[in-house]
Amino acid sequence: MSEQVQTAPQTAPQKKRRNNRRVKRMVKRIVKWIFWLCVLAAAALFGYRYYREQTAVQTASTQPAYATASVQSGAISKTVYGTGMIEAASQPVVSIQTDGTLSELRVDIGDEVKEGDVLAVLENDELDATIQDLEYALWELDDEIMGTSPGATVVAIRSPIAGRVMKLYGQLGDDALAVYRKYGAVALLSTDGRMKVEFDVAEGTTVELGETLFVSGMGAVVGTTFSVEGEVTDLYMQGTKAVVTINDDTLPMDAQATVTNGMGEVVGTGVLEINKPMAVSAYGGTIRQIRVNVGDEIERKDTIYVLEDSPLTLTQENLRIQREAAAEDLEEAKEQRENLIVLAPCDGVIASVEALEIGSSVTAGTTPLSILEGEDMTLTIAVDELDVVSVQEGQSVSITVDALSDLTVEGTVEKIAPVGSGESGVTTYDVKLSFDAAGTGIRAGMNATGEILVASVEDALYIPVEALMTVNDQYCVLTASGSYQPVETGIMNDEYVQILSGLEAGDLVYYEGDASDSSGFAQMGGMAMDLGGMGMTGGAPSGGMPAGAMGSGRGAR
Repeated sequence: MSEQVQTAPQTAPQKKRRNNRRVKRMVKRIVKWIFWLCVLAAAALFGYRYYREQTAVQTASTQPAYATASVQSGAISKTVYGTGMIEAASQPVVSIQTDGTLSELRVDIGDEVKEGDVLAVLENDELDATIQDLEYALWELDDEIMGTSPGATVVAIRSPIAGRVMKLYGQLGDDALAVYRKYGAVALLSTDGRMKVEFDVAEGTTVELGETLFVSGMGAVVGTTFSVEGEVTDLYMQGTKAVVTINDDTLPMDAQATVTNGMGEVVGTGVLEINKPMAVSAYGGTIRQIRVNVGDEIERKDTIYVLEDSPLTLTQENLRIQREAAAEDLEEAKEQRENLIVLAPCDGVIASVEALEIGSSVTAGTTPLSILEGEDMTLTIAVDELDVVSVQEGQSVSITVDALSDLTVEGTVEKIAPVGSGESGVTTYDVKLSFDAAGTGIRAGMNATGEILVASVEDALYIPVEALMTVNDQYCVLTASGSYQPVETGIMNDEYVQILSGLEAGDLVYYEGDASDSSGFAQMGGMAMDLGGMGMTGGAPSGGMPAGAMGSGRGAR
C-alpha cells in the first residue's frame, strides 16, 4: 500500500514574503550592474584622457624646433684635410760600386757626416792583381809602339777620357813622338777631380784613417798660397806613411805642400799630385795647334793637339788603338779600386745601416747605407675627388704632428697626382706637401695631418650652413617673413657658407635645429611660409623644410 504526500496550500502571508525576497534579489543585481558600468565608464574615460595626453606628447616631440641666426660679416675660409706619414724629402742611398770584403765600417745610425767622408773601406786582392797585369800589358804595348816604323797619317791627338788638363808637355812646332818619349805623355789629365799628397808621418805625431788634415803651400802664381782640407785615405808601412786626399784638382801640380793636423802640428810634407792621372800618348807628327789650356775641363775625344806630317804605319795605328783600349781598361780598374773606399755623397745624418760584419763579402750595387740630407720633409695625403679640384700647387698648408701636439708648421702643396685610386666606390688623389722641419723635432716616419687652405675671404657675409636649403635646384633661406629667399653662395665649409647676394648683414634666417645649442638662437613659433614665385605652396614650419645643402671642409671666422 503506497503513501501519498499531499502539500498543504500556501497562505497569503507566505506568498507575500516570497515575492519580497524576489524583489530584493532583483534590486541587488541591478545595483551591482550599475556599479560595474560606472567602473567601466571611469576606466574608459581615464584611458581616453591618457591616450590624448600621449598623442599630444608624441606630436610635440616630432614637431621640429626652429633656430634663428643673423647674417654675420667677417673672415671665412675653406680647407681640405688629410693624414699620412712624414718622409724625408731627400734620403739618398749609398751604393757599393765594386765587389769586395768589408774591412772597416766607420759610421753608425745618427752619425753626422760631410760630403766626401769615408763611410766604409773594402778590400779586393783580385782587383789589385788585375791592375798590375794591365799596367804590365800597357808597358809592353808602349815598348812595341816605339819599335814600329812610321807610315800613314794621323791629324789630331784627342783626349781618351773626360777630365781636367793638368799639364801640356807639347808646344807649337814640337814633334809629338819626341815629346812623348821625353815625358811619357804629351799631356796629363786629372780624371776624378781630386789631388793627393803622400808623405812620411813626422816622428812624435800620429794620423788616423779618415782624419781631417790641412794641406798648404805656394800657389801657381808667385806670391800666392793655398790652404785646403783633406782626409787621410791610406795608411801603410805600419802607419809611418800616409796619403791625404783633397776634393779639388785646381791646385798647382807638383807644388811642395805642408800637412798639419787640427792642433796646428806639422805631421808631414810632400808633393801635390794628381789623384787619378791619365797620360795622353802620341807617336808622331808636328804640333801645329793646341786646342786646350791647363786647367780646362774637357770631354772624351775632345781635340788637344792638331798635327800635320804624322806618318804612321797601319801596324802602329792598330797598336795605338790597342794602347788606348788598354789604358781605358786600366783606368776603369783603378777607378774600381778607388771605389773600395766608400764616401758620403752629401752632408747629412746616417739614417740606416744594414747589418754588416767585418770580413763579410759585399756585392756591387747593394745599398747598405742611407743618409738623411737636410731637414726638408714631405707629407702625402689622400684627398677626395670632390675636394681635389680646389687644390693647386703652391697653396699654403698647416701641418700638425700626432707626436708633437703643440706644434704646427707651415708648408706648401708640392705635387698633385694626375691619376686617382678608388676603394669602396670612393676615389682619392695623392697630394704631396712639403715643409721645412729644421729645429722642430719632427722626424721621418711620424704620423701627421695636413690642412690645405684652398679658399679664403677676409670680409664676407656668412650664415650657418644648416640654414642653406635647395628648392627647385636653387639655393635659398627661410626669412623672418616666412618666405624663401634665393641666395648666391661662395665659400662653403662644414660650419658656414658665404652669401654673395640675396641677404644683407643683420638679416635673420631660420632653420631646423636645437635652439638651445647656440647662444643668441631662439625657437620660432608657427608661421606661414610664402614660397611665392618659387612654385611651392606655403604652410606652417611644422610641416617640414626642404633638405639643406652641406659643404665640405672646415672654416674659421
